[in-house]
Amino acid sequence: MLAYLVIGIFSGAAYGLLAVAFVMVYKGTRIFNLAQGEIGGVGLYVAWALLHFLPVWAAVLVGVAVSALVGLAMERTLVRRLIDRTPLAALAATLGAGLALAYGEAILWGFNIKTFPSPFGTRIFHVGSITMTSARIAALVVAGLVAIGLGIFLRRTRFGLAVWAATSDQVLARLSGVPVGRTRAFIWILGGALSGISAILLAAVYTFHPLSNTLILVRALAAALLGGLTSLPGAFIGGLVVGIVESVAISRTSTGGVVDLAIFMVILLTLLLRPQGLLGTKEA
Repeated sequence: MLAYLVIGIFSGAAYGLLAVAFVMVYKGTRIFNLAQGEIGGVGLYVAWALLHFLPVWAAVLVGVAVSALVGLAMERTLVRRLIDRTPLAALAATLGAGLALAYGEAILWGFNIKTFPSPFGTRIFHVGSITMTSARIAALVVAGLVAIGLGIFLRRTRFGLAVWAATSDQVLARLSGVPVGRTRAFIWILGGALSGISAILLAAVYTFHPLSNTLILVRALAAALLGGLTSLPGAFIGGLVVGIVESVAISRTSTGGVVDLAIFMVILLTLLLRPQGLLGTKEA
């Protein structure tokens, strides 16, 4: 059981990173971006395609940059038209955008399952009865460092404080002279980059295919709801919890449907017992 808990923490860190991207976009625009997973998926597929021409680390950096640009493109072309629309219209639009990206991936690169080589090697470590791979360890370390770095940026830098203000209260931020339009675009760029990092970290551990990142978004959404839609640290912690729940469910059964049911139960129980999440506020 301990081994499954540890494995869950490793994969949960990547879920948490995607959840942080989801929460950041939601806080900045009040839009549930159901395309958040596939924004990272585009970067993952580009990185995979570039493996034939570039070293793995260079392909990873290009893939993350592409995800950031896709996030910016969505903000420029879609989000600006959705700001004053109803939440349902925005939800449907982002769902459609996510499915369009997924099927675009399928058309360009095929429907077959693919693998991505770990940028961190394939070493195996044994700690007691626990077996860990370098890819899983890297997922936890990289996701943790990115989350810490994001926190420092948002709290310690001038532009980061402006972004934080825009995600906390856009009206007050605008009255304080914060360029809300520019910071909103940056939020989508940063959210796209985080999604790309998450997708690549998970692809180095698991196989992937079109729509796989949409399915991963369900786990990130569960993490965001569990941690609280107003809390970035809560979203990351929620990702760790979801990863543990998933891993424990896998230890009990090999049926994928049961594992997915466990994730949906996390969402349902959170909405029923504590809608604001563990670290969120009721204003969310």
